[in-house]
Amino acid sequence: MTREEKLELIQRVLGLKHKLKVLDSMKAAETHEEVSVSTLSRWELEDEIRAIEILLDEERMENVKAKRAQVQAHYLSGNPLPKKKK
Repeated sequence: MTREEKLELIQRVLGLKHKLKVLDSMKAAETHEEVSVSTLSRWELEDEIRAIEILLDEERMENVKAKRAQVQAHYLSGNPLPKKKK
């Protein structure tokens, strides 16, 4: 997943969370029909947020694995990477 794709997903999550806050600030539902529509809308937003967060978590786990392998290969093997000159 590219950096741009990750940023797009993060922005989508932030937008969905904002929609949930807007739902919370609206007048409370008064009838069973209104409650059911509101509940279903909330679930759909929460499910999309959860799906995106799972994708991002998986991507982060891959990144952590790569970083761990790098640390093991270079720092724990006694061959640290050369320091960058400024």
